[in-house]
This record gives sequence, structure tokens and C-alpha cells, in this order.
Amino acid sequence: MFLQIIKYLSFYFSAKTKYGIHSPFVFAFIEEILENESNYYSFLAIEHIRKKIEKNSSEIIVNDLGAGSKKIKTAKRKISTIAKTSLQEKKMAQILFKMINYYQLSDNVVELGTSLGITTAYLANAKKSNKIYTIEGSTEIANVANSVFKKLGLKNIELIIGDFNTNLKNLILDSKLGLIYIDGNHTKSATISYFNWALENANENTIIVIDDIYWSKEMEESWDYVKKLNEVTMTIDLFKMGIVFLHSVKVKEHFKLKKSIF
Repeated sequence: MFLQIIKYLSFYFSAKTKYGIHSPFVFAFIEEILENESNYYSFLAIEHIRKKIEKNSSEIIVNDLGAGSKKIKTAKRKISTIAKTSLQEKKMAQILFKMINYYQLSDNVVELGTSLGITTAYLANAKKSNKIYTIEGSTEIANVANSVFKKLGLKNIELIIGDFNTNLKNLILDSKLGLIYIDGNHTKSATISYFNWALENANENTIIVIDDIYWSKEMEESWDYVKKLNEVTMTIDLFKMGIVFLHSVKVKEHFKLKKSIF
């Protein structure tokens, strides 16, 4: 925890607000996504489900296929504990929703790390004509997520259970990749492998999001690697997550943005 505070302070004093941004694209990103306080019709239902999950004391067996949790070391866990330690926070999940909505990202959305399905629900509600492919390593966690999707009436989600690498290799997209959200197996080699898969299936409109870029030294190294790639033309660092753009720009740029929600 202390190390994370030090990292955040370093980030905070080097990051900018919209008043220090000269890029029209990034300025619009701040105003239309980060500062957009609209409560879309689906937010209330999703957050209602989140609250119910956070009170669910049922225990399940979790099979961690990646780097695992920093806070929970036992396989047998309460659903409420998983919810409080592993679910993406509301503001960040809503940023993913708003990016799909604002940029009208079409067709396929891929999520690596379903967890209990709250973030997946935001991705699926952003544009219901999209197909959401979400991969989860733990069968019992996936079962909880499926129950969340049913309660919310979401029918555009395909939940795949198993190893990320194997399932990504076997995943055949029937159209272009709009967005991929990488939130699982926080190791350098795995993160780079997932990112390279995304590049192979991307076009210049695809957005790639990597969660927990300051989670460990390996994740920071992964983020540095990504920023140096020729295909990457712009990145936005929100500390909690890194957002990668592939569209054509005159000059490659990297932005650190701060706002009270972070």
C-alpha cells in the first residue's frame, strides 16, 4: 500500500488537467468522457447488482490462473470479499462504457478477466448491437457472472471459461475489434502477449485498455513496452488504467491525466 501511494504521488505531480492539454482530441476525451457526469439508463441497475454482490457471503472456490490477488491468498473465498477487492470501481467501469458510447466503437469487444461480471455489464450495455467476448479463468466466478448477466437481461455476451492464451488463439472474430480490455494475469509476458494479439486484430479505430498499469514493476515495464511500439500513436495514463489509441497522428504523444475521481 505504501509503495502504491508513492507511485500515485509521483504520477499526480507529473500529470495534467485539461487546462494543460493542447491536443483537441485529448481535451475532448476529458470533457466528453472523464468529466461527463451523465447517469445512463443502465448504470443504476448495474450498481444495484454490485451492492447485492458485496453483501453475498456465500463461499466459492477460486482457481487463479494468472498472477493472483495481492490481498486474498486462499482458494476458498466469499463472494463479498471478491467483490470488494477485485471488481473494477464504478467510475472506471463507467469510463469504459462512455468510451464505447462516445467513439461509437462497433462490433466486437473483448474482455480478459470477467471477474463477477460488473465491468462486463457496462461493456455490454454501452452498445447492445456489439458482441462481448469475455474470458474468465475460474469456473465458479464465471457462474456468478453469468447470473449477473441473466438478472440484467444481457444477451450480447459470450462468456468463455479457461486460460486466456489458449482461448484468445481459438477466438475467431466475425468482424473488427472495437475495444479490448486487458484485466487479468498481471505478468509482463502475459500482458505483452495479450497486447500483441490485440494489435493483430485491431484497426486504427480500435482502443486497447490495460488495467492496473502500476500494479507491479512488471506491469509498469509492460506499459513502457507498449508505449514504445510503432503501432501505438497515443496513450492516456489514468494511473488506474492505460488507454491506447492507434489512429493516425502527426506526432506520437503520451498523456498523464489527473482528476479528482482518480
